[in-house]
Amino acid sequence: MNARTSSALAALFGGLLGAALLGLLEAAFHLATQGVPDLLAPVYAVVLYGLIGLGFGLAAAVGVAALNPRSGADDDARLGLAHAIGTVVAVSPMLGFALHYLGNKVVFAEQGVPLWGKLGIVVVLGLFAAFELLVGARLAAGPLKLLARPVGALGAWGVLVVSTGALALLPVGDDPRGTMAHHKPVPAELADAPDVLILTVDTLRADHLGTYGGPEGVSPVLDGIAADGIVFEHASAHASWTRSSFASLWTSRIPSGHKADRKASRLPEELVLLSEVLQARGVTTANLANNINVTQTFGFDQGYDTFVYEAPAYHFGATESVFSLTFYKVVHKLREKLGGHKAIESFYQPADVVLADARAFIEANAESRWMLGVHLMEPHDPYFEHPYLDGSGTAITNGVGFARAEVERPSLDQAEYLKRVYTDEIRHMDRLLAPFVDWLKSTGRYDRTLIVITADHGEEFGEHGGFWHGTTLYEEQTHVPLIVKLPAGDLAGRRVPWQARLIDVAPTLTAALGVPPDPTWAGRDLLPDVRRDVADETAKRDAVENARETVAALAEQADAGALDGDQLRELMEARRLLEAQPPQGCDAYGNARDRVAVSEQDFEGNVLQAVRLFGYHAIRANAGNPRGLRELELYDVEADPDEARDLLTSDEPACGRAPAERARELLEKLDTEREKAAKGAVEAQEVQAGAGETCNLCALGYLSGPQCDDC
Repeated sequence: MNARTSSALAALFGGLLGAALLGLLEAAFHLATQGVPDLLAPVYAVVLYGLIGLGFGLAAAVGVAALNPRSGADDDARLGLAHAIGTVVAVSPMLGFALHYLGNKVVFAEQGVPLWGKLGIVVVLGLFAAFELLVGARLAAGPLKLLARPVGALGAWGVLVVSTGALALLPVGDDPRGTMAHHKPVPAELADAPDVLILTVDTLRADHLGTYGGPEGVSPVLDGIAADGIVFEHASAHASWTRSSFASLWTSRIPSGHKADRKASRLPEELVLLSEVLQARGVTTANLANNINVTQTFGFDQGYDTFVYEAPAYHFGATESVFSLTFYKVVHKLREKLGGHKAIESFYQPADVVLADARAFIEANAESRWMLGVHLMEPHDPYFEHPYLDGSGTAITNGVGFARAEVERPSLDQAEYLKRVYTDEIRHMDRLLAPFVDWLKSTGRYDRTLIVITADHGEEFGEHGGFWHGTTLYEEQTHVPLIVKLPAGDLAGRRVPWQARLIDVAPTLTAALGVPPDPTWAGRDLLPDVRRDVADETAKRDAVENARETVAALAEQADAGALDGDQLRELMEARRLLEAQPPQGCDAYGNARDRVAVSEQDFEGNVLQAVRLFGYHAIRANAGNPRGLRELELYDVEADPDEARDLLTSDEPACGRAPAERARELLEKLDTEREKAAKGAVEAQEVQAGAGETCNLCALGYLSGPQCDDC
């Protein structure tokens, strides 16, 4: 091998080894400072950074070869210098980019690296280059001279790959998928209690299900479960974004009480979740979380025997630890920019994958009493097109997905398209649910399981001038489905006209299992009022039948004047009962069983509170909010369910009351409920999400701005 070739190869492999070591150092830095979710980052860095360094090393090799080096007595020194040059050429730009990226991200809070910081990076690079050319070259010419030869350099890189690869195989913490089988015996006091399945469909508007008056044929499976259960026609979520709303579902507290209502909020450990109450009573608890907002990172794994984050699939087989690497982010972003085709698994796990895990858990714990939370994401953006549904093709998806992260403010003329693909997402999810429900029925589990179907919030399609969710508290955002199917067809087919809330779910389930609710919970068991409705209807039906019999028996005698005073009064009461009309107009507003439905949130600068009661919906917003909402709005949701007319902008009375007076009455209720919740509130906690978690939040539209630039 001549001097030119050997020098060029020394420079080439200097780039390979130098960059690989740089990647290994960065991986170690992230694992030490951010925790150790897994150990794949070191081997990934050695390979990825090494290959990038090989590219830079090729440029160095061309330059070294152009110098036309000659063989001689100083061959070791020549190769050592060439190796050092390759290392400097490869590592300097990569190190400079990494330092600038990390400085902006960690030190300067994404406000940009100031001039003095950039000058500092230049100084560091200069010191590195001087050290490598003066010291590194001598080492590569002396004790480490084997590294300046192809066999030695490739061998050293191979050792790094094998050793870090072996490290990646070591277990870290608990099994991230969770252990499915727990072999808990059924507690004696729960022998007659049902198993519990809570199916939460993210971003599902109530009015898009057939059972709530939605398009025909969209949701036959969910509608079938509704026909077997109780449909709460007016159920309210307590926020219009995932983390805060799920926190209310699991803790039976409104946001003022659970404090997990901001983007950095974490569910405090002091809160008592439904899972913790049931687990303490011997129930085997599990949750299949399918949105980064409700995972271990944000404290939602409390009280579960099995907790699985159905994490999205990162590009190129990466993991959470890999996502911290600077140059993985570069590759990831290039893939997103150039790829075009979107994969569902890049954002969340499809319903069939999650439901397969649900089936595995149920089968593994067949001899136990269990509670399982299942989280499906299909209606959440990106809204994927499904050619097999509209007949335009046979593919499940064509890779086209409309995402908030890419189009924060769609135009109103896009609303119909977005509604259509959103509706198709529901239709697709419902079809994926069908085999799971068929399996429950074929195994006899369906009849003996208490099933709850609900959602965390809805979605807006231009109804009030905007799109997506999280920035308003109108009905399209907070009116969610709530279906409760009891075992053995109990109360099947009931439709409940009064107002319910997500915080009522937890106490309803504990009561159904005969378990006392936690005293900190604010919700109320729904079933006693449903059963009282049944009893009242039965009593009324019997009274009407008795009235008919009375009229039939006494009418002829009354015409003949043959009734005494008591009989005449009895006949008149019977006729009044038969002639009575259902309440009309304002007399029909409200219901004695209505719960005060409070929604509130602090999201992207929109600080909102709302209360729904007496058939009215009052919404309060902070002055100067980014969404441009009025500071106070009042809607008659009985007469105006689309909330198209703000009563406070007109002279229209609110059932005999001035709109301002009605609004004040509702705001007093709102503030009373918030004050009660705040008295028992826990201290708010915050958490710093990891790099991959942050980018998943960005992909789902929960974060935006500079922190998403490198995703």
